[in-house]
Amino acid sequence: MMSKFFIQTAQVVLSLILLFAACTERRDLSQNTVIVHFLAEPGGLHPTNDNNVYQRFIFQCTQKRLMFLDLKEQKLRPDVLESFPEIQPDSLSYICTIRKDIRWDDGSPMTLADILFTFKVITCPLVNNPDGKSYFYNLSEVDSLPESKDQFVFRLNKRYYDNFSMLSFVIVLQEKFYDPRGILRKYTVRDFQQDEFSAAADPELKAFATDFNASDFGRVPAKLNGLGPYALSEWTTGSSIILKKKQNWWGNNSHSDYEKAYPDKIIFQIIKDMEPTVLALKKQQIDVTTELSTPALVKLRRRDYFNEQYHSEFLGSFSYTYLGMNMRPEKDRTPFFTDRRVRKALAYCVPVDEIIQVIAKGYAKRIPGFILPSQSEYDKNLPLIPNNLNITRELLDDAGWTDTDGDNIRDKIINGERVSFSFALSYMISPVTREIALMIRNELYKAGIDARPDPMDFSLFYQKAYNHQFDALLGAWSSSALPDDPRQIWHTENWEKHGSNFVGFGNAATDEMIEEANVEMEPEKRKHLMQKLQRAVWEEQPYVFLFNASKKAAVHRRFKHGDLYSERPHILLNYLELIPQSQQSVPDQP
Repeated sequence: MMSKFFIQTAQVVLSLILLFAACTERRDLSQNTVIVHFLAEPGGLHPTNDNNVYQRFIFQCTQKRLMFLDLKEQKLRPDVLESFPEIQPDSLSYICTIRKDIRWDDGSPMTLADILFTFKVITCPLVNNPDGKSYFYNLSEVDSLPESKDQFVFRLNKRYYDNFSMLSFVIVLQEKFYDPRGILRKYTVRDFQQDEFSAAADPELKAFATDFNASDFGRVPAKLNGLGPYALSEWTTGSSIILKKKQNWWGNNSHSDYEKAYPDKIIFQIIKDMEPTVLALKKQQIDVTTELSTPALVKLRRRDYFNEQYHSEFLGSFSYTYLGMNMRPEKDRTPFFTDRRVRKALAYCVPVDEIIQVIAKGYAKRIPGFILPSQSEYDKNLPLIPNNLNITRELLDDAGWTDTDGDNIRDKIINGERVSFSFALSYMISPVTREIALMIRNELYKAGIDARPDPMDFSLFYQKAYNHQFDALLGAWSSSALPDDPRQIWHTENWEKHGSNFVGFGNAATDEMIEEANVEMEPEKRKHLMQKLQRAVWEEQPYVFLFNASKKAAVHRRFKHGDLYSERPHILLNYLELIPQSQQSVPDQP
């Protein structure tokens, strides 16, 4: 029987051969098709249950939200709403008016029934969307206004610092498509938000949720529905995801840049390694990438033909890379990182400055915590932790990790057994993360720690992270220019419910900081609370915070409107307008 490693290696080699063959063919650049590079494949495109950067990139083309973040102006704007919600005298209620020009693919109008259904799905206890629910914990009720066909009100339990941001996470769902029998009509959002509500008591609701949670609603084209100008046409696992422009789309006459639909087809091409990505750019086989490595873009920009064919930038970003340590391991995992001294020992050992110079070529900045220097609530007094092996060794000695058998790996008696400090360092397969993992491993070895590289694909990585099945992991989070809600990543609820608090950080005191910050409407007071939380995270060191990197992006010059932005997803794919070939000035392949 062939080993798993051999099979995976053969698959990689085969994909590279096929890609090389494709790159040797001349591409017809007159076609109105945009090919976008992805480094990894999204785990799914479920409208509520999946949550990843690739999904959000695709949803820009296939879905509509109540509100959206304007990439250009870095502020929220109404999307399917006609205007900004109107705050009511109680400061807890908001009246929203929906647009009347929006229609589903079957020609029926978007209605208040669809809006109410969407909120019910998000809050239904049986729907498998812990990340989504974390944004709506403060939501009390959503209801239509009496005698109104286009207005609804949403009410909150208590004040929230940024209610409009919550609406930007609401992807509108068609009730008739997902719930043709109207199962959710007998419930309200208030019902679902009650702690004592027993969802399992209703077999019809249970059957609805089982069906809705199925992966088909995030994978099969016939089961994917949305208000955007493009629809999923084809998904070839490990290769590509193809979107096609809808015929007679309701927004064709819109004047908004966000509702233009210039390309006939958008293809998301999955290329997991940087060398074939660079080759594809040289042969003009891809039009857009926001996932270049720094060395790759530096080298490409030395070539005149690349600069003539592509517009490229090192963009500022609202993201950071981290090494997360499992502070609350399940029973089947060794408790390597339950001791704060051990976590701090790693922070002093990981060669962050060297990683920035070698991997990012200096195009990155060290960070001490989860708020970035470019964000308004950043604590500038939070110190960076220097690389100091002597302090690392002292901390490990104090925590009881010593080398008792002379094999250069520290060990310790845990639950009556001697355990070597040899842990799995999980990361998503990519050339950059592989190099970072190896650099970390080499430095930790000097301190007597064995960090075993544990590469895996995108879907498996997040599956294990959400289920706490890891020792330590290399990850990244992306945010925006808007103030952050720390609840998703740092509240204990989102560890218990398998949300994005992968590492298990937090206690009653830090939960209270988060809850106070989220109801504080005065910016300076909220800033003080957020800085207090930053300090608490720094003290516990659940992450080794690595760096805030620039985003490396390129877009082909045969399209107009190829502007690049710091906000994700960094470009408006739907707005890329093909320049007639007679007017193009870009050169052919070298």
